[in-house]
Amino acid sequence: MKYMELLLLGPALVPHAVQADQAPVSVCVEALEQLEALQTLAPVYKLTAVYKREYLADADRPTEVARLKAIVAGSCSAKPKHRLREQSEAQQLHALRSPECMQDRDRLAMMERQNARTPEDDLARTRQRVQAQCPDVDLSNAWFVEWIPIPVPTNP
Repeated sequence: MKYMELLLLGPALVPHAVQADQAPVSVCVEALEQLEALQTLAPVYKLTAVYKREYLADADRPTEVARLKAIVAGSCSAKPKHRLREQSEAQQLHALRSPECMQDRDRLAMMERQNARTPEDDLARTRQRVQAQCPDVDLSNAWFVEWIPIPVPTNP
């Protein structure tokens, strides 16, 4: 299957990445992670339905950043040691919501489909790698950074 097809199918597989038994993320950590996503130069979006992305308009980004900064100010610790822990947790959450992890979880979901015919050893290795590097996290109501591939020049 081509890489572009994986990217197009990814949003359809997102419900498989959300688990009910996840530990809840604190309001502070969630806001810090979302700030990190919004402070990139790349487009950001929320998943609203299968194959549907709601992009944040550039004009609306400063308002959303200000809203998140207010949440951070009201919910995050003022103690340096605690704040460092919250920031570390936010960075971990940001990595788990990254395009790379979402792609890895989507690829695993496609490999697990009944008609995929994935060899068991490949499936086991992929499951182990994804569980170790990109375990499931809550993807509902979050801004995601859009992955924009850099074109590779082709030689004539």
